[in-house]
Amino acid sequence: MDTGGYGIVWNTELDLDSNELWYNGQTENSPCNNLLSFGTATSQWGLSESTLRKAISYGKLIPGRDCCKYGKQWVITREAMLREYGQPQIPPDENHLSAAEKEHPYSNS
Repeated sequence: MDTGGYGIVWNTELDLDSNELWYNGQTENSPCNNLLSFGTATSQWGLSESTLRKAISYGKLIPGRDCCKYGKQWVITREAMLREYGQPQIPPDENHLSAAEKEHPYSNS
């Protein structure tokens, strides 16, 4: 697995077909699995990004626990969105989910 978990480092000792990895691979849990960009979160919950920024300023969402800013990009945990806004109005796009997320799309694990 490549640094960051985004790919496989191939070398002469590894002889696997990509389909074998796709069908037999295992999903690794990561703290980043449940992070959503504000754009993704607001589109799934039918909110505006300003709603989330106001929730931070009013103390409803706690930076460092519920959300975090990386450069100019805010991210929020799926758990915080479920706690504060309930289930999303629009289910996540199935084409961009891992196997674990497809099986349990709204879980906190």
